Amino acid sequence: MLARGENIYKRKDGRWEGRYPKARKADGSIYYGYIYGRSYRSVREQILEKKVLHSLENSTFQQKFQGTFGTWAIIWLNQLMKDNIKESTYSSYQNKLSLHILPVIGNTSLHRVDKKQLEQLVDQLKDKLSPASIHITFRLVKSCLKAARDRGYLYINPAEQVSLPKIQKEQVPALNRQQHTKILKESKKSIKGLPVVLALETGMRIGEISALRWEDVDFEQEMIHVRRTKQRIFDFASDATKTKLIETAPKTKRAKRAIPMTPCLKEQLICAKSQAISSYVVESHGKSIEPRTISYRFERIRTKVGILNVGFHALRHTFATRCVELGISINTISALLGHASIKMTLDTYTYSFLEDQRQAMDKLSVFSS
Repeated sequence: MLARGENIYKRKDGRWEGRYPKARKADGSIYYGYIYGRSYRSVREQILEKKVLHSLENSTFQQKFQGTFGTWAIIWLNQLMKDNIKESTYSSYQNKLSLHILPVIGNTSLHRVDKKQLEQLVDQLKDKLSPASIHITFRLVKSCLKAARDRGYLYINPAEQVSLPKIQKEQVPALNRQQHTKILKESKKSIKGLPVVLALETGMRIGEISALRWEDVDFEQEMIHVRRTKQRIFDFASDATKTKLIETAPKTKRAKRAIPMTPCLKEQLICAKSQAISSYVVESHGKSIEPRTISYRFERIRTKVGILNVGFHALRHTFATRCVELGISINTISALLGHASIKMTLDTYTYSFLEDQRQAMDKLSVFSS
């Protein structure tokens, strides 16, 4: 039965049903939302409220922003974000936008970006990126659209309605004890192996090792202070195809940390210091060595001892795994690694901790035998 106008109907089950304009599809046509209630009056009041919001939404963003998603994304990145993020983060955002996002939805009017289009974007990303990378990339889209919604340019953020592929956590690769011993022994033979010793004895990241200076090494207190990191980023100011090496502060507060030296590492550093002609610990001809050169040197070392398909980052995981095996507390391991939170450490090394727990339970079983 049709009530007095306003798209409100009485259903066969006795309830009232009302329809209201909810948003726009990609072609500009309206799609509707529905309200249900036990009385005509309650449904009518809710419908009027929804219509007012829809009217405000249309008048606001159409007057304030008529451009495409691509235009808004550039404004969002360069005017709203750039001054609040690190240069490396800005470069990463810009790269993801230009490479993965704008080619798909960049030419769509901002107010016409909807759930269906974003799902198509995710489907295309599945052909190029891992689930974890898709989550990182889509986070930019979501943040960009949220900023538009916060400013009244959008009624809803359609990115909040999109489901992303599930991230399958993989076991973190680490060297076993025999491999660990082989690589450490080979690395100690030459000054070129110092970055490998540093990684195995401290768990430092490759960029942190590359940026380490002698002023960060306190031989008296036997401590290494992690104060900066190096990485190579895209140089969009010059040419989007070119890169540049930058040195910045660690990404998080916890990444800026102090790590005690082991006797093995102290011995290697004293030897390196006696030959140093640069302010950097890892050097070549008086200049610091960038992360990718460190990786190349590690490849030669691991190949020489017959260990294949292991990247430099595995050394950091090897350090953490040895810590777990020795029964070092999760709080201490997290602090040594410079993780943003203890949760991150637990999530990363779940497998290692489970093995440790299993061994503990095996020891307890002696009392029940």
